[in-house]
Amino acid sequence: MQINRFRQYGGMAVTLGCGLALIAAGAAACMLRGFFFVGEMYLFLTGWYALCGVLTLGGLVLYAASSWEMRKLKLKGKLAGKAEPVRALAGGGVKGDTGGPVKREITEAERLAGSKRLVTYHGGRAATTRAAVEAVSGSGRVLGGSVSRVRRLKAIVWLLPGCCMVICILYAIHAFRGPLSSQGTWNELLRWGFYASYALFAVLAAGTRRGGALLAAVWHLLGLVISLSALLAVCGGLPLPYAVAYSQSPEVSVTGARLAGLLQYPNAFGAVMAVFLLERLFSAASGFKLMGPSGTVNGEEGTEEEGGASRGAASLEEHGEEVSRAEQENIASSEAEGGTVSRTGQENIASGEVKGEALSSAGETAIAGREERAWRRTAELMRTAARLLPLFPYAAALLLSESRGAWLAAAAAGAAALLLKRQLFVPLLITGAAPVAAAALLYRQLARSGLAAEPLPGLLLLAGLWAGAWLAGLWLHRRVSRAAGKHRAALLALAAGAWTAAGSAVLLLVRARITGPSPTADARGLFYRDAWKLAAEAPWLGRGGETWRHTYLAAQSRPYVGTQVHSGYLDILLNLGMAGLAAVLLLLLAAGGLVFKASPRLLPPLFVILLHSAVDFDWSYGLVWLLLLLLPAWALAEANSRTARTAAPPALYDSRWQRSKPTVQRRKRPRRLWGYAGISVLCGLTLLFSGLSFQAMKGAALFKQAVRENDPAVQITLLQQSLRWNPREPQTAVALSRLLPQKQGVDLLLRSLSFSPGNVAIHGELAARYLRGSDPGEALYWVRRSQQTDHFNAAGRLAALRGMLEMGERSLAEGDRRLAADSAAAGLELLRQYSLLAAKEQERGPQHNDRNFTLFPQSKGIYFHLTHLQSQAALSSSNR
Repeated sequence: MQINRFRQYGGMAVTLGCGLALIAAGAAACMLRGFFFVGEMYLFLTGWYALCGVLTLGGLVLYAASSWEMRKLKLKGKLAGKAEPVRALAGGGVKGDTGGPVKREITEAERLAGSKRLVTYHGGRAATTRAAVEAVSGSGRVLGGSVSRVRRLKAIVWLLPGCCMVICILYAIHAFRGPLSSQGTWNELLRWGFYASYALFAVLAAGTRRGGALLAAVWHLLGLVISLSALLAVCGGLPLPYAVAYSQSPEVSVTGARLAGLLQYPNAFGAVMAVFLLERLFSAASGFKLMGPSGTVNGEEGTEEEGGASRGAASLEEHGEEVSRAEQENIASSEAEGGTVSRTGQENIASGEVKGEALSSAGETAIAGREERAWRRTAELMRTAARLLPLFPYAAALLLSESRGAWLAAAAAGAAALLLKRQLFVPLLITGAAPVAAAALLYRQLARSGLAAEPLPGLLLLAGLWAGAWLAGLWLHRRVSRAAGKHRAALLALAAGAWTAAGSAVLLLVRARITGPSPTADARGLFYRDAWKLAAEAPWLGRGGETWRHTYLAAQSRPYVGTQVHSGYLDILLNLGMAGLAAVLLLLLAAGGLVFKASPRLLPPLFVILLHSAVDFDWSYGLVWLLLLLLPAWALAEANSRTARTAAPPALYDSRWQRSKPTVQRRKRPRRLWGYAGISVLCGLTLLFSGLSFQAMKGAALFKQAVRENDPAVQITLLQQSLRWNPREPQTAVALSRLLPQKQGVDLLLRSLSFSPGNVAIHGELAARYLRGSDPGEALYWVRRSQQTDHFNAAGRLAALRGMLEMGERSLAEGDRRLAADSAAAGLELLRQYSLLAAKEQERGPQHNDRNFTLFPQSKGIYFHLTHLQSQAALSSSNR
């Protein structure tokens, strides 16, 4: 009883803890701009890792208590018994269990096969006929294969948190071996620790009894919040900062405004909306059924759950054909009385003494059958309405994002899924016609005003189109499912016309962006070429977290602006090399294989993530990783649900359990030790990560407070405290160095440079510090290092020229003509290099010169001053 209690309470705790964690992560992702900025995540990560630590500690306590109770019962000799464990494993009652007295009837097989009761259990013993045994054993073979398939899927799904932990280990290796950016590496380590724990919670939730419903609720809540908040920001006056991205360039936006939603970036927002749209489209298409006039099913695709049940039923029916006629009559006669009927009673029934009762029973059965069919039709209508309801907001948000990449990724993912299941073409045509047409109408209406709508008319327009799309979709779905012949062909033509009209309305507006040259695509080509060259310098392990962000100014071949490499795969390659990319690809392969085996309807949204992330920086958003990790867990939960509904009779597993019992007992102790060690390590890591997040949060908070202060003394104190909390932050070190004397400022910058060897701001500040000194050699060295980290910085090059000129003038005023001449010579050399680079860039044309790198007119005046200074120093030296 105590073991059952621990298992029961432990399962409830797992479900509750996983549900709260998943919901909290989704809510935080919506409020924190999709987890794009790590600085905004510090507070959340502190609480998240603390929660993980508490949950793992609680799991350790429950695990230890359960093991202690098992050991205690074993010492007392109670665990050696066979009857109670076998009945408990078989699903029977145990004294003290909630199931009550032992009397369990197996009705799963008869539900699937549509036959009479085959097996009746009384006190754990089965009273069966020969036909019943054969039928049940046949179903056991089918269902046993389903159970083994789910076990394989469960083994695969553990690759998700496992691969995330491998990536964490790679970032930890970089953190201790000196990365290009220590702060960026620790940020990525905290990120991937969060992804690993989230994947673990999702996998644990998928294994619970209500796991499918829980994961589905998290998914749909995320989708509706993200889509409706964006649409209300446009149509309903919801104050959502940066929900609309404005641009005057027709190459970026035809309408001049693009919907960005909570993510504040239209391309990523469009990709996320494509993910949710395809999930709902294929879910509705998978549930599409063709009905006859009476409401019976003529032919259906059915959902995955119904497909699994029908396969099990077919298997039982095949074995049920072997039952002899006499045995069927015996079972039927026993079933008519609800139990064991005497021989005399059977003869009376056979002789017709209860014909009136039989006729009455037949009438009641017919009425019950009609009521059941009506209830099924109502339930199916409700399910269809629920599937169609979110389609319009997802489609409208996707179109308003005006993301060509998201549109193409959605189309490619849908086409790939249709190649695997071509029979879904007609259901997709039906279910998506009305929502897509209404979304296109909303897009055309809002495009005329640049996504600027008055609140009341905008809300009325949004609500009217949504209601119209929903009702029209239900009507079309119902009519097509019941129509035949020419009527069905006409309705299909109507649906195809709606799709064509929607596509034409959108393409006529954006055809210039689609058919014309794309400067953004050309810019991505530059990013990718420069990134490949940079990745070749450290191909195996990369350079640590945020490599592109801290090195693109040094690696760029043209003066573009792009702190993101616009490819998730390249970003991982730069950070972790081939080792990290292999871990990510294994994670994606495991997710894809699991979704393909367990729930193919979830493949299209997964394809969208994989495709669009190759051409944009979606993986910089933590929200995208949450969706990617949620999909395979959800697929596993659906597979578990199907297996649970078609579970084999427990008697089939009794002998197998008895044979494996000694082996389980021999392996129990090593597994228990590994369980203790694993839970303890996880608990320690979560508490360590919580402390790191708290330190980074305190440092960031003190830095923001220092920026708002006007008193330099208070600023110095706050910045010093911030560095004590987080010494890896280069921004804090640069700000503090500007308030300190020369020597202290240089020492602080050099210490900070050891944490971030490639930081542009630190190099620039060191160059400025040495230019204010009196050694032209050191100044020239740091100026060149600064220019190597930021190649196309025209303002920095001009500042370096002025610094060299001022240093030479100071040296000449102090009487040191040699230093003045050296400063002038160094300045002229820097000016020569600047002029050559500017001339080369001018020959290439203005395209991709986003930083406006050119030779400033002030350079000519500086050149005359430098040559004059050089001549003065030389003349003074010759006169002397």
